Amino acid sequence: MGVPAQKKAGRPLAFSLACRLLLVAAFLPGLDRVGAQTSPTLPPPEVVQYKSFENETLSLFAWQGRKVAFLTESKDLDPEAMARLCHTFDQVYDFYQKATGQEPARAKHLAGRITVAEVKKTCGAGCGYLGATGIELMPDCFRTLYEGVLRQNVYDQALPYEFGRNFWFYSPQLAYHKDADAGSIVTGYAVFMRFLALDAAGAKLGPFRDRSGDDFRRELQKLVDLYLADPAFRWENTLKIGAAPPNPMGLNGTDLFAAFCFRLCRDHGGTAFAEKLWREAGQRPPAKTTPEAIDNFVIAASLAARQDLTQLFQKDWRWPVSDHARQEVARLLADKKP
Repeated sequence: MGVPAQKKAGRPLAFSLACRLLLVAAFLPGLDRVGAQTSPTLPPPEVVQYKSFENETLSLFAWQGRKVAFLTESKDLDPEAMARLCHTFDQVYDFYQKATGQEPARAKHLAGRITVAEVKKTCGAGCGYLGATGIELMPDCFRTLYEGVLRQNVYDQALPYEFGRNFWFYSPQLAYHKDADAGSIVTGYAVFMRFLALDAAGAKLGPFRDRSGDDFRRELQKLVDLYLADPAFRWENTLKIGAAPPNPMGLNGTDLFAAFCFRLCRDHGGTAFAEKLWREAGQRPPAKTTPEAIDNFVIAASLAARQDLTQLFQKDWRWPVSDHARQEVARLLADKKP
């Protein structure tokens, strides 16, 4: 990879140059088989005892990074691929910690490292605690992640998403109550943040539902445009019930919430806005009702943008926004003025 294509087939000079470039790339230090920088080497995996979410005690092989430990059923894995996995998800951890200003409570860990365990039975293909350390992947899910890194240096979406579960701290302020689908926000956060986490780690998202990672991201981000194009769509018939406008990938309300977050980042400062958003959300008071949770998000977004966004949410995006939220935004923004 990285060798220019020959302009004319059969020209000895072009062929020779290509061969030379390949040989140089093959022996350059710090480059792996797919052209990515090699990660720090890992010590050989050691056997550890792990108690699963299902309360089963398992003997697994621990590959330990700085912040993350992968616990696998087999020790016969490519050491370079496992080093890359540890290095990338150390950076994913760093991103989430920086973005939220918090660390998860310790639940499952190995010497302080968050554990990602390969298990035969858990709550889904992947499963992670909310607000606490501990992630499990079924063997097929782990294999998809591992093979993607080994063969193409791409990262399946499941694990960066599960990190978003471990780093979710905002149910008191933002989660909808029983009259609405809380998953739109709680899960939507992890859907959104997995993209930013991989960006921060310099990692490429792998395929999802037979589409490339880039296609998936584009289709998700377009959900806001589909929503805005039809005035029939409102908060009440989308996010409230966990739904999105019809789309080619069958994406739902969690993806629509992520798309709204992407649009806010696009217009108000990129990843830096996202970091401010979650820190502001964490400072809001607990919401006793779904309308209060909506208000908290609108207020947090306005403070992160240092701009009154209540009209954007209410008029353009057709979310319900209370008079109290409008007054609170005006008051808090006035307090922030120098």
